[in-house]
Amino acid sequence: MDRDGVAIQVLSPMPELLSYWYDVKDALLICDAVNAQISGMIKQHPTRFRGLGAVPLQDPLAAARYLRRVREDYGLSGVEIGSNINGIMLGDPSFEGFFAEAEALGMCVFVHALHPIAAKAAAVPPADTAFVYFPIDVAMAAASVAMAGLLDRFPRLRIAFSHGGGALGSLVGRMDTGWNATGGYGGRMAEAPSAVIGKMFFDSNVLSADYLCYLVRQVAPGKVFAGTDYPYLIQQQDPDSFISNLPLSADEIQSLKWRAAEDFLNERFAGF
Repeated sequence: MDRDGVAIQVLSPMPELLSYWYDVKDALLICDAVNAQISGMIKQHPTRFRGLGAVPLQDPLAAARYLRRVREDYGLSGVEIGSNINGIMLGDPSFEGFFAEAEALGMCVFVHALHPIAAKAAAVPPADTAFVYFPIDVAMAAASVAMAGLLDRFPRLRIAFSHGGGALGSLVGRMDTGWNATGGYGGRMAEAPSAVIGKMFFDSNVLSADYLCYLVRQVAPGKVFAGTDYPYLIQQQDPDSFISNLPLSADEIQSLKWRAAEDFLNERFAGF
């Protein structure tokens, strides 16, 4: 962290540990272990770490009940969830109780790519999955949330998407066109997709300076925070220097570095 100019890091589970393919009782054991590990790291270095936990979202009601434990027993700021839950998209009505509880508890939700639906259908190699299909699945997840009208029903829900929302930024114009042509997708969306997407948060891990600037200025101003995908092969190298040298205003740089993260976590960091 010191080498990369990172003052505070938000720890989250390695996505495979989300464990949606296990029986709920077994998944709860894994969630307890993962959340305890992250909580312990924060306790050792409380000025350097914050954390997101895991919940057994294969059972949305159990996940909703478990959220309070994530906050009160483990002291975590929110949770990480997969971009699909065993092939079910996040806009599915079965998850509404979970999102309602996250909103009620003021806990943030970070969506990370996991077992992309399209990659499974195409039977592609693992390298293709990580480098191409992860951002496709994240875009599908964000579009599902937007088009289901989830943020109309839960306007205080703070939800973020990894990989800069993946391919989502390239779809905004097309989604808006469809919204106008279909009467708000049959009344599902009260606002245009571009307006809804502008309420979501995204990390900066798109690995392209030009696209990141577009994301910051056009897709979600004030809602993009620094993300690295550390420690994986596709991680953003030297994030402080990368962000500092973007052709953005001083306010936009500050938002990327910490202000958007403060808003997502609903916390103010001393010393910034």
